Amino acid sequence: MYQIRKGTPSDKFQIENIASTAYKKYVDLIGKKPAPMVADFLKHLNEDDVFVIEDTHNSQIMGYAILVVKNNEYWLENIAVYPTKTKQGFGTHLIRYVEDFVSKSASTIQLYTNVKMHENIDWYKRIGFSEFKRKNVEGFERVYFIKKL
Repeated sequence: MYQIRKGTPSDKFQIENIASTAYKKYVDLIGKKPAPMVADFLKHLNEDDVFVIEDTHNSQIMGYAILVVKNNEYWLENIAVYPTKTKQGFGTHLIRYVEDFVSKSASTIQLYTNVKMHENIDWYKRIGFSEFKRKNVEGFERVYFIKKL
């Protein structure tokens, strides 16, 4: 059994561990740590909407999603699932939860990912996101997506 709940500052360590573990495979591919590996998770937990998917039996966080508002638009800043928990639907449950949350006050959600993260790009397309631009930002080649809710 699992639950999705609002993240709290006490979740910081588990979220950092998930980010580090989930994104370490991209360091060599990109040539540096992806942005989620160096994010200020405590700031996100205190200032943004962070949701975690948690195993209710052992309180283990299996994944997280960070939602931010930029220029009055909702952005999925980051979503990750612990590598041993991927391909089990946890990421999809999280993103559906976030989409439902956003749909109460906005009609779209946006995100970006690195151009070299092919499986992420494919997943976002499969779940209904549409690419709308590509741009180099701070040395990262990013692919931008939007989804109408």
